[in-house]
Amino acid sequence: MDMQLKSARGRLLRFIMLLMIFPFINQHFDIITGRPLRGVGGNTKPVFTWQGWWDGTYQQGLEKHCNDSIGFRPDMIRTVNQVNFSIFKELNTSNVILGHHNNLIYWDYISAYYGDDYAGDNFPMESMRKLKKIQDTLEKMGKLFVMVHAGSKASYFAEDIPDYLPRRADGKNNLNNYIRVADSFGIHQINFNAWIASLKGKKERDLFNKQGIHWNLYGAYFAIDSLISYIENVKKIQMQHPHIVSIEHSYEARYDEDDIEHQLNLIYPVDTTAYWYPQIQYDTSDNLAKPRMIYIGDSFNNTFLFDGILNVGTDAQYWYYFQTAVKKNWFSKPIDEYDWKGALEQADCIVMMYTATQLVIASPDFINKVYDHYYPGK
Repeated sequence: MDMQLKSARGRLLRFIMLLMIFPFINQHFDIITGRPLRGVGGNTKPVFTWQGWWDGTYQQGLEKHCNDSIGFRPDMIRTVNQVNFSIFKELNTSNVILGHHNNLIYWDYISAYYGDDYAGDNFPMESMRKLKKIQDTLEKMGKLFVMVHAGSKASYFAEDIPDYLPRRADGKNNLNNYIRVADSFGIHQINFNAWIASLKGKKERDLFNKQGIHWNLYGAYFAIDSLISYIENVKKIQMQHPHIVSIEHSYEARYDEDDIEHQLNLIYPVDTTAYWYPQIQYDTSDNLAKPRMIYIGDSFNNTFLFDGILNVGTDAQYWYYFQTAVKKNWFSKPIDEYDWKGALEQADCIVMMYTATQLVIASPDFINKVYDHYYPGK
């Protein structure tokens, strides 16, 4: 009996030791390759230098590299994340809120919707004054400028925001204040944020996905069609319009439409709601106008690109955050190395579209530089 017990203990000890050393073996020989974590930076082995050795940065970097490279680390992290989520509804990131119906919403968008980041009643005055001067200058040159407010997931899924989150008692937020001030200056603008939210429940499918940040391709389709109609009405022209030929149903996300869920690094999806992908075609008549278009703004414009809006017009281009210029063939160049002044001279329509979270932060980059170009020293 003692021999059997010792033998059983020995087998158990060897099994435990194997479990302990196998991650190290897999780290060096990559016997089993796991799925890498999403949203995690690179894990590059530090380069040895005597300076790094003496000041300790090499040792610190090597220790982090070894810890982050241990075998099965991504799988172990996913297991811990999944247990915490399944049992305690805890997420492994501080910027994502789990709303009702397993809806994942960035806190930044809720903060902008509830006015937590409100910058004050008079904050946009100077920026909108400059933008009005820019608009007037472009109009004298025969060009249309329009400021577009992209949709927001917090506005669209407002009923899914948890009740415990704080909101301003006066109901003010930066988006509504920008719209108010821009209206007082006579700036051309389109409020897709309110319009897209008003379509909730009125279309066959949701215009945002529960698992992602941006409006989906189905939602972007309606915004694109409306934007084209607005330009047609102001410019008195007829342009190419998108048409949905068919809609494909899929349980696999495309175009990174589950980008919030990726950041959670779970084993199982938070929500299994299907994705819907419209197959879109544009009018092709030779009689339709094809103005030179420039789109400026944040990543909500990316979905426009996937829907094919760069095919509308001649030599259309997208200035991402007014930092990078992108054209139809995906040519890209830093904006400071690009002739954006010449491009403005050639353009027929300039569309600046930001979501509410980026309106205060990012829009002044374009406004200030273009204002300084047309009104230096003023």
